[in-house]
Amino acid sequence: MQKMTTLFQKLIMLPALTILLWGASNRPLTLGITGVALKEDISSLIELKNYLTEKTDYPIRIKFARSYATMKHLIMDGTVDIAYICGATYLDLLPTKKVELLALPLLEGKPYYYSLVIAKKGAPYRSLYDFRGEIYAMSDPESNSGSLVPRYELRIHGDEAEHFFKRIVYTYDHGESIRAVLEGYVQGASVDSAVFRAYRRNHPHEAEHLRVVQRFGPFGIPPFVARKELPDAVKRKLRMALITMKKSAKARAILEAMALDGFVAPGDFEYPKIRQIKKALAETPDKKRPGR
Repeated sequence: MQKMTTLFQKLIMLPALTILLWGASNRPLTLGITGVALKEDISSLIELKNYLTEKTDYPIRIKFARSYATMKHLIMDGTVDIAYICGATYLDLLPTKKVELLALPLLEGKPYYYSLVIAKKGAPYRSLYDFRGEIYAMSDPESNSGSLVPRYELRIHGDEAEHFFKRIVYTYDHGESIRAVLEGYVQGASVDSAVFRAYRRNHPHEAEHLRVVQRFGPFGIPPFVARKELPDAVKRKLRMALITMKKSAKARAILEAMALDGFVAPGDFEYPKIRQIKKALAETPDKKRPGR
């Protein structure tokens, strides 16, 4: 009986011991950031990093990746421990069994967002399909809102993006896509609604010159993910730090700067619409469909 009690006590102490060992190792956790965040607002991302360090006692550093493909490699090889990525990137990583959902951001109280088609105010466009023959900005080739959605919408109307637009400009950053429209380098762009919301908050005077032409969705929001190899106790502590941000005035200021309402635990959250789009785009286009 005493042996069983001793074993039980050891099992209870394991999570706490794991946390202590990780903290004592001084090995920093690496937070990966992609184009789903407005990277120009470095200060907010640094504040988020500092907040997580304060709440978890883990040293954390930020690693920016120019493309979603690069971020996938960084997660796969263990360079990045936690990351803010696109839902489409998460689906790409799922078969590897290397990642799991850590927390879901909330936009207007829900873990969903939209793909927005934007243009300058006064431009004649009324839908995505009015940009035929124009120069158009997409963020990352693997971005759901910034590339997959407009490609999918054009395909179901009988068009392929490479032939529909005069030229596609890849900015690898939703914020850069927004600025490309403002500067007149492109006539329109597809962007993440959360990033567009943050841009409007940070640049209200510039945003006055833009308008949303069309929106598609809603889709499951870009998540925070963690490498599965991280100790469960570490992941639980990080998750709790994120989902309790709404309770702290200091943390709420960070959320407001990122144009987010908070975070929730992911549960069994899935991305059926994004999965459907990826499957459809992976198929050979039907050449018999009439062009629009």
